[in-house]
Amino acid sequence: MPRILPVILAAVALTVGVRADGQDPTMHQQHMAGLVVDGRQLIEFPAPMRQHMLANMRGHLNALSDILAALAKDDYHEAAALADTQLGMNSPSAAGCRMEDSDAPKMSPAPDMDQHMMQLMPESMRKIGLEMHQAASDFATEATKAAKSGDGKLTLTALSRITAQCTACHVAYRVQ
Repeated sequence: MPRILPVILAAVALTVGVRADGQDPTMHQQHMAGLVVDGRQLIEFPAPMRQHMLANMRGHLNALSDILAALAKDDYHEAAALADTQLGMNSPSAAGCRMEDSDAPKMSPAPDMDQHMMQLMPESMRKIGLEMHQAASDFATEATKAAKSGDGKLTLTALSRITAQCTACHVAYRVQ
C-alpha cells in the first residue's frame, strides 16, 4: 500500500485542479469568464492541423492515465510499454517534434501532418515536445528497471519529468 500512495496522490492532484504553477484553481474560472488576460503565445494552425494536435494531446492524457493505472497495480512492464509506444521517442506523435536533416532526400514529396506541423510551430515549442517524448522514453527505462527491482520510486520521479514538459508547453502556448 505505501508504494501506491504517491500514485494515488498524484492522480487526485490531477483531478481536483491542483496546478503546477501554484495558481488558485479559481483562476481558471476567472479566465473562462474573460476576467484574466491569457499571456501565452498564440499558435495559429490550419484547422485540420489544430484538430490533429489536439487529438495528439488527448492521446497523451489517455496514455498518462493508463500509465498511472498500471503503476497503481505495480505493473511496471505495462507502464513501460505504454510510455514507450504512446509517448516516448518510438511513439507516432514524436515524429512531429524531430528535426530531420533538411538536405536528406524526402521519401515523399508531400510532408505528413506531423512534419508540416513541425514547420509551423515555434522552435521552443518543438523542443518542449521533444523533451516530453524523451522524458517518456526515460520513464520507460526506469519502469523496466522497477519491474526487476520492485522499487518504483524512480519511476515516479521520471513520470514527473513527463508532466513537467506538458505543463511547460501549456503555460507558454495556446493553440488557435
